[in-house]
Amino acid sequence: MKLYTHKNINQLQKYIPKECNVFAIIDNKVKDYFKAFKNWNFIGIDALENAKTLEKAGEICSRLMEMKAGRDCFIIGAGGGVTTDLAGFVASIYKRGVRFGLVPTTLLAAADAAIGGKNGVNHLGIKNMMGTITQPEWTFQSTEFFRTLDERVFKEGIAEILKTFLLMDEEGFYESADFFRNYNHRSPSQRQEQNLRSLVRRCALRKMQIVEKDEFDHQARRFLNLGHTFGHALESYYGGEILHGEAVAAGTLAAARLSVKLSLMKERTFDLISDCYSACGISFRFGVKAADLLKYIVNDKKISGGEIVFILPVETGTKTEAWSIPLPEFKKLCKGVVL
Repeated sequence: MKLYTHKNINQLQKYIPKECNVFAIIDNKVKDYFKAFKNWNFIGIDALENAKTLEKAGEICSRLMEMKAGRDCFIIGAGGGVTTDLAGFVASIYKRGVRFGLVPTTLLAAADAAIGGKNGVNHLGIKNMMGTITQPEWTFQSTEFFRTLDERVFKEGIAEILKTFLLMDEEGFYESADFFRNYNHRSPSQRQEQNLRSLVRRCALRKMQIVEKDEFDHQARRFLNLGHTFGHALESYYGGEILHGEAVAAGTLAAARLSVKLSLMKERTFDLISDCYSACGISFRFGVKAADLLKYIVNDKKISGGEIVFILPVETGTKTEAWSIPLPEFKKLCKGVVL
């Protein structure tokens, strides 16, 4: 997969295959950004979490058939994480797979969701229960989109960036925490926006490094699941009413708390991480006991043989461990942990 990062969305034109019919699966909220691309065939969707279903994927495939999309077409998924997940899934199954590219329009999608080739839909209330691992030809990042984001949506993207750097880039973790501390995403200076592009690209490239080593999620890639076991359970618990980045932020801090309970992480390291999140305006606390999430966690894809592989941060950006924890022991560890 190639990663293109630009200030101006019009630069996207140079990456569109000239010989293909282009079909854009696009979040209705961002349609106006793409008025210059008149030769595309548009399929608009209301990109809510409850749209990530097999039924919706089937509807989009039906539309593609009606629009005479052939095996040689090119699909573009443009929107936040819901849209890129759904578009990637459709592209990977339509006529047994067609070429596609992704244009993430949220900070979270640009830094994480549109990177790595995981495409999926929810099923029976469980997040991403069905899906594929199929890489787009490219992902196109532009900070032009971010200025219009709701404050809450922008901050969930910050949370995902912090999580990635917490895993593998200590310098990036503290630099991003310091950068976002005073960042006004509605009216940034040119220098600030340039720095944001650099941070988002750096974050995406960090994730790509791991994906290249373990595309199909058998070893190294599982570390990217930091915060996601609790996070996905929270999303299922709230039925899509909270944002993915909010849930992952709470899940990451809960995982760090478990790491302290297991004597892997020092208490002062936990406090430092928590302070960095708070300094960026990320203090997602839902008051939900970890024990109340267990009924969702037992359906987690990371459970095998009665054990759950849990990703635990140990030191910022330099050390993370994957622990296989028997479910009975995991339930005991969850006592007293509140997200």
